[in-house]
Amino acid sequence: MFDKMYFTKRAVIATAFSLSLCPSVQATESASSHYVPGVYNDFFMNAQVAPGFYFRDDLSYYSADISAGTTLGRNVAVGVDLQLWTNTFKLSYVSDLEILGGRYGAGMFLPVVLDANVNASVEAGPFLHGGTVSFQTRDNQGGMGDLVVAPLSLTWKWGDVSVNLSEAVFMPTGYYKAGDLVNLGRNHWSFDTIAGLTWLHPTRGHEISFNAGFMSNTKNDATQYQSGDEFHMDYTVAQHFSEAFGVGVTGYYYHQLSGDQSPLLDQLAEVRANISARTGVQLSSVNGFKGEAAGVGPIVRYSPKFGDKQVHFIGKWIHEFDVKNRFQGDTGMISVAMDF
Repeated sequence: MFDKMYFTKRAVIATAFSLSLCPSVQATESASSHYVPGVYNDFFMNAQVAPGFYFRDDLSYYSADISAGTTLGRNVAVGVDLQLWTNTFKLSYVSDLEILGGRYGAGMFLPVVLDANVNASVEAGPFLHGGTVSFQTRDNQGGMGDLVVAPLSLTWKWGDVSVNLSEAVFMPTGYYKAGDLVNLGRNHWSFDTIAGLTWLHPTRGHEISFNAGFMSNTKNDATQYQSGDEFHMDYTVAQHFSEAFGVGVTGYYYHQLSGDQSPLLDQLAEVRANISARTGVQLSSVNGFKGEAAGVGPIVRYSPKFGDKQVHFIGKWIHEFDVKNRFQGDTGMISVAMDF
């Protein structure tokens, strides 16, 4: 039944470096990152695919909040609710060229923020000149986010196992203004080095896929904020019942390796101390503003044929838990993928 599984997977992932973007309102600056849970983990995410062009579209919704305090541009906010709709267009190319035995590929990914809505309690802003002012505000934005290019992807295949090594570059192309609560880009470069493995049984349809990534960030010159280095691991365990249908469990673990550095963090510490003094509620210390989080949820694939083409519809939902210094919420994503 599963003899053709390796052909079915061709367009599901559109190569292993399928990435997406979230505007800079999710520690790292703004308690978010260029790393976005849910877009690195998928079916067959490291599988070697046939040479050709691949297209994929991801529509995602993220609903989350943070109550421990964060920085939004030059603002310091305590208590933020986020509602976010994004759509990411992904075009990938896999060649027949082999480097060190691995098949070479590359890709480009364009995220479009359909709507980013933030409702925040701001305790300090950029133009207060020593004063601390509290006010409730909300903002929303839409437009292009930070463009991603993946200039290198190498995939090796040994029997039922595929191994991938790839590099992704996040470019500061999205709208950014330091005084705004909502920005569509992060105003700095990020470099993500990812290595992963996929095991797929060709007849039983069992799959285990995972990858591990190391992301480094440049400084945001508008806010003088230097986000720390990041580690992420993403996984999918799935059962494919046929070429047309599969289900599984997918999730991630995120850990910030080094602390952030910024004058805004000193201001955030002062705001927390003032809130504790006024309310009696003891908020945790900033402590380098290192982020940590995990998430898990179901994933499903339906792959009908339209003529001689097979189109893949993928749905996933990820619930976050054990979150520190980041937004915490739920992600839903619907994807359509095909080769041409």
